[in-house]
Amino acid sequence: MEETRSFAPLLIVFLLAFAVPMVLARFKKLRLPIVVGELIAGIIIGRSGFGWVDYHDPVLELLAEFGFVFLMFLSGMELNFSDLGSSGGRGDGNKANRWGPLQLGGLTYILTLAMAVGIGLAFYKFDLVQNPWIMALIISTNSPGVVVPVLKEKGISTGRYGQSLLVAALIADFTTMFLITVFVAVISSGLTPDILLIGVLFLAFFFMYRFGMFFFNRVPVVRRTIEELSGATAQIKVRAAFTMMLIFVALSEVIGTEVILGAFLAGAIVSLLKRPEDAELEHQLNAIGFGFFIPIFFVMVGVEFNLGALLESPEALLLAPLLILAALAVKFIPSLVFKFAFSWRETFGAGAILSARLSLIIAAAAIGLRLGIISEPVNAAIVLVALVTVSIAPVLFSRLIPSKAEEKEKLYIVVGAGELGNQVAEHLHQHQDHVLVVAQNEEQLARVEKRGMQGLIADADQNDPHLAPYFEKAQAVVCVYSDAEKSLRVCRQARLVHGIDNVVARVDETRMIPAFEKIGVVTMNAAMDQAALLAMLARNSSLYNLLTRTDDDKDVCEVVVTRETYFGKRIRDLDFPEDLLIVALQRNGELLIPNGGTQLEMGDKLTLMGNTPCVERALATF
Repeated sequence: MEETRSFAPLLIVFLLAFAVPMVLARFKKLRLPIVVGELIAGIIIGRSGFGWVDYHDPVLELLAEFGFVFLMFLSGMELNFSDLGSSGGRGDGNKANRWGPLQLGGLTYILTLAMAVGIGLAFYKFDLVQNPWIMALIISTNSPGVVVPVLKEKGISTGRYGQSLLVAALIADFTTMFLITVFVAVISSGLTPDILLIGVLFLAFFFMYRFGMFFFNRVPVVRRTIEELSGATAQIKVRAAFTMMLIFVALSEVIGTEVILGAFLAGAIVSLLKRPEDAELEHQLNAIGFGFFIPIFFVMVGVEFNLGALLESPEALLLAPLLILAALAVKFIPSLVFKFAFSWRETFGAGAILSARLSLIIAAAAIGLRLGIISEPVNAAIVLVALVTVSIAPVLFSRLIPSKAEEKEKLYIVVGAGELGNQVAEHLHQHQDHVLVVAQNEEQLARVEKRGMQGLIADADQNDPHLAPYFEKAQAVVCVYSDAEKSLRVCRQARLVHGIDNVVARVDETRMIPAFEKIGVVTMNAAMDQAALLAMLARNSSLYNLLTRTDDDKDVCEVVVTRETYFGKRIRDLDFPEDLLIVALQRNGELLIPNGGTQLEMGDKLTLMGNTPCVERALATF
C-alpha cells in the first residue's frame, strides 16, 4: 500500500518560521537572534513539548538536511579572500600594526583549540564524555553567521577591528570543519590511506576555481549568455550556484567525508568567481536560504531536542553548566591576543562575539550522535550551550562596542598635497567637513596650513603609525597621486588594512583601473570621465551645478542605515525635513531608485540631497 504524506507538519513548521521574526520584532529589547526563536519554537512543538511534529518525518528531515547544507554553503560565500590576505604593517616599528587580521585570527584559534583539547581530556577523565576529541572540536567552534550580521548592524564590519573579528571567525569555522571531517574519517575507517581522499575535495576546489575563472569570466560568449539568462524564468546564475553546491556535496558523499566541508568549499568558489555585477546573486541565494530552507533546519533542531534525556541524566545536568563555562573560557582567554592591536574594551568585545555558537556546534553534535560517541543527553546539553551563547554574546558585544554611527567625529583624508589635492580638500572644507591633507614634505605641509587646513607628513602607502589613528576614524579617503602604483598601495592600506568603505582615487593609467576596482576603490580617470561629465552638463546643468558648487547651502552625501529603528521602515514614514530628498539607494551592490513604499534594510546606502543643515541632521539620525 502506497505511503501517504501530509504537508501539515511542514505547514506547522513554516507557520512558526513566519511567526518568530514577527514576534521578536515586537520585543526588540530582548535582542534575541531569530534563530534562537526558531530553536525555542521547535522545542515547543517537538518531542520535548506538545509533540505536534514528528522529528522522524521524512520530508522535514530531507528539507532540514538541505537547509543545513545550504547554510554551510552560504557561510563559504562569506569568505573574502582579499580580507584574509590583508595584514598589519611591514616592519614599521608599530607593535599594533604588526598584528593584522590573519595573524590575530590564526593565533586566537590555535590557543582556542589547545584549551579545548585540555578541557575535552578533563571531561573524559571524569567520565562526563565518551570521546575527548569530538568534545574539543565542538567547544572550539564559533559562528560567522552570528558575527557577520552583528558587525554589519553596528557599522564596523569593514574596519580593521571588524575585519579582524570576521577573519578570526572564518578561520575557526573553516579549520574546525576540516578537523571534524578528518576526525569522522578516522573514526569511520581508521587511520588508513583512505583519509587522503579528503584531499580530493581540495583538488576539486582548485580545479573548479580555475575552470570557472576561464569558462564563466574569460569566455565572452559564455558570459553574455549567462547575463541574458539571468532574469525572468531562467535565473541561470542561481542554478549554477546550486549545481556547484550539489557537485561538492555529492563528491563528499562519494569519498566518504562529511558534507559540511564540501558545501563550504562550494560557497568559497562562488565567492571567488563573483564579479561586481553578480551582487544580486548573493541577495537571491540569501533570500532562498534564509527565506525557506534554513529556518526549517533550525526549527527541526528544536523539534529533535530531547529535554527529557537531559533532565534524567545527572551527568548531563552537571555537564551542561560546565560546557557553557568552557565554551566561554576557550574564546575569552585566547581573545586576549587582540590586546596586541586593540584596546581592552575591544579585546573583551572580541571574546564576547567569538563565543557565540550556532550551526556548526549543533552539526558537530549531530555527527557525534550519529557515530555513537555522543549520547542523547550530552547532545541536548550541547544544544543548550548553543542557545545560551548565541543569546548572550551579541548583547554583551553591543554593551562593550559602540556603533560606528555613534562616533561623533568624521574625517576626510586627502592623500597628496599638490595643487589638485589642495583643491579637493578645500571643496570638502567649504562644506564644513573635517579634512586632513597628507603631505610628503615640509614645503607641501606649509602650503596646506597656509590655506587654513590641517596637514600631516606621512607615508600613506605604508602602515605609518602617525597616520593610523586618522585612518581609524576616516569616513572617506581620496588619493590624488599621479603615480598609479603608489596610489594603489595607498588604497590597499585604506581598504584592506583599515577597512574604509569609501576610497576614491585618481587613476591616469587605464590599464591599472581593474586593480583598483578589484579592492572596491572608486576611480576617476580624466580622459574617460570627462565625456560623461560633459553629457551630464548638457542634459541637466542644474544637477551638475548642485553636485559641484560649494558657495551655497545645498549638499549631497551618502549615509549607511545601521540603526535597528529604521530596519523595515518605509521611506514615506521617515520623519525627514521637507528640504531633504533621498535620490538613490544602493543595496547589495545594486543601485535602486527609491519611492515612498521602499522599505529600508540594514546596510542600505542612501544618497541624500538638500540644504546643508537638513543633511547634517539626517547624518546624525542614521
